[in-house]
Amino acid sequence: MADQVFISLGPDRAELFRWCDDRLVQATSEREGEGGPVGGVHLGRVLKLDRALNAAFVEIGLERPGLLPLKKHDSLSEGDAVAVQVRRDAREEKGVRLARFNAKPNLIGERQPPALLLPPPMLWQTALQALVPERVEVIHCDRRGDADKIIAAAPELRKKVQHTPRRSWELNDAAAREEIAAALQEEVQLSSGGHLLVEPVRTLTAIDVNSGDAGGRRGTVGSEGGGGMNETALAVNLAAAREIPIQLALRNIGGVIVIDFIDIEHRGKRDQVVEALREAVIVDPAIDWVGNMSRLGLVELKRRRGGPTLAEMWSNRDS
Repeated sequence: MADQVFISLGPDRAELFRWCDDRLVQATSEREGEGGPVGGVHLGRVLKLDRALNAAFVEIGLERPGLLPLKKHDSLSEGDAVAVQVRRDAREEKGVRLARFNAKPNLIGERQPPALLLPPPMLWQTALQALVPERVEVIHCDRRGDADKIIAAAPELRKKVQHTPRRSWELNDAAAREEIAAALQEEVQLSSGGHLLVEPVRTLTAIDVNSGDAGGRRGTVGSEGGGGMNETALAVNLAAAREIPIQLALRNIGGVIVIDFIDIEHRGKRDQVVEALREAVIVDPAIDWVGNMSRLGLVELKRRRGGPTLAEMWSNRDS
């Protein structure tokens, strides 16, 4: 399983496409300055200390103050200036999560909080830094002069970078746009004849695995009965297990994901589906954990949040 990465750092927009085994598994698109705050370094001001949480609320110039966890004997006081780095995006009613940053005096200078000291990396930079170097086959750089920027973002990938003008990209833009358009839909067709229904809600993402025309409604395919019906359920579940990590990576969906597979009575076959899922997550370095399958066919997994979703990036692309 090898990654091919295509990067275009145009004057108006930076784009990155990652393909794995002829499937698009990652796509980022961003104008300078329109990305999220994660990775940015700020000189902040302590607004409030909360000893119950053992944390400080720090103003850094965003809509809500960020949360900075404190060490046991931290000497910060309300009103103090503190250098921090944003480690996690704001979500729901919570502000960003912060960590202390050891800023050199010349970086701070005479600035007063709140002040931005170092801008956050762009999405393509974050995506490169998250890759597993051993799995990267080549990084195609649209413009020869941008190679140095790519190498600076991920020095360990230096030998993989080569200049390939965008007009010569083997996996052309039209193919990428087709994959992106499909990933912006709720329903995903499976090779087995079944389909997935991907439904992000406020606190988690639910993925429902359905048999479609492969054998009837999900409630009957996996129920006790003929072996053919159970084999159909297994085939659809295995296809879903291989497809779901690709969809999560491409859609950039983070947090808790609950997968509702078609019910299978046989425990060994349930384990087979989970094993296929665990093998498939190699395509996505952001997936941290995959749980076991319950008797009801539910599997939980956790994926690190990082930047906007595919829908958010591509809805802003032409604005």
